[in-house]
Amino acid sequence: MLRKIVVLAVILTLAVSISACKKKEQQPQMMPPGHPAMEGGMPAPGMPAPGMPAPGMPAPGMPSMPKVERKVIVSKEVAARWKAVKLAIENKTAKTTKEYTVNIGSALTVPNTNLTVKVLAFLPDFKMTDKEFYSQSDKPNLPAAQVVVDENGKEIWNNWLFARQPSIHPFQHEKIGIILVDGVSK
Repeated sequence: MLRKIVVLAVILTLAVSISACKKKEQQPQMMPPGHPAMEGGMPAPGMPAPGMPAPGMPAPGMPSMPKVERKVIVSKEVAARWKAVKLAIENKTAKTTKEYTVNIGSALTVPNTNLTVKVLAFLPDFKMTDKEFYSQSDKPNLPAAQVVVDENGKEIWNNWLFARQPSIHPFQHEKIGIILVDGVSK
């Protein structure tokens, strides 16, 4: 009888140990509607999927990583072909949108605001590596403009706007929206 109790105790101990060691199965994560994996599409090369952070940017809820400094390289061919960009400026209060042409290297003071939008560079065929931003060609395959926004003389945003993918790190402001429409050739 004692032997049966010892065997039963060992079996119970093993059962408890095995169940305690068993890892909890992880539930599959659902992709949000419209995600390229759900739609069968893929983002353009060098670009994150919609809703995903841009390379070098933290995912929502994750600590920010040190900003990677990259050089912007504008080839002679690109500089010779493109002179300006068209920006659509949305007034969220008045619910109006107006297009402006801004020369590369120039700034636009947004009417009825304290905002200034400066276009630093335009890359018609945007490509990014770990060390630089450049254009693969002078063709408008993936137009992108590097833009700096100042409010009351203080820089509040410095990033890239994408004409074909405006949801990639868009300019966020309570009164004004800025969208890259396209490049303007010479």
